Amino acid sequence: MTLSTYLAFLGVAVILAVTPGPDTLLSLRYALVSRRAGAAAAAGSSVAMFVWAALAALGLAALFEASDIAYYIVSLLGGCYLLLLGVRTSLTARGRFRDAAVITAAGLQQASPAQQQTTTPLTPFFAGVATCMTNPKVGLFFLALFPQFTPTSMGPAFAIAVLGGTVVFTVYAYLIGVVLLVDAANRWLSNPRVTGWIELVSGLMLLGLGVYMVIVGTLGLLP
Repeated sequence: MTLSTYLAFLGVAVILAVTPGPDTLLSLRYALVSRRAGAAAAAGSSVAMFVWAALAALGLAALFEASDIAYYIVSLLGGCYLLLLGVRTSLTARGRFRDAAVITAAGLQQASPAQQQTTTPLTPFFAGVATCMTNPKVGLFFLALFPQFTPTSMGPAFAIAVLGGTVVFTVYAYLIGVVLLVDAANRWLSNPRVTGWIELVSGLMLLGLGVYMVIVGTLGLLP
């Protein structure tokens, strides 16, 4: 692989990273809880993406290209999971609005209890893994990209380590950037009304993506 070819591949990886999707929304949602939680969600998404890269390089992801049923089943499961995340995020937003109303009525200045909530790193990490692994489009992305950039003399190991690693590192760096940006704005985000609106928008977007994936999966499975 020449330098120019690798730079072209890196450009594709950057475009993939900055395109808003469930992984970005999930990292943003957990970054509102804490920087540690946001980083854990980003790590979970990145690990799952690397698994998809390995599956694509080994040819297993070709199953989704050859079998519509397999693709639609995974899409349906992924849509259901995004709906669950969307509902939970929207409920959290409602709690933040309630806290904001209480603080305003009482004339308090301290951060809301909802803002001080804690979570173990495993929760956002596995949420990131589940969100990415139930999105078959990630596998199809790698499946379509690898043949174009993998030299004929190289095997699956090259595709997994070099190409897959490049995409995963690029996406992870972008997600960590989102987490750090949220953390840097922590003082502004200490207002539960502000975080409530961010949670609400994130929840509605997750619900929208979930509904879309459920519809696609359901229609695809209908006779």
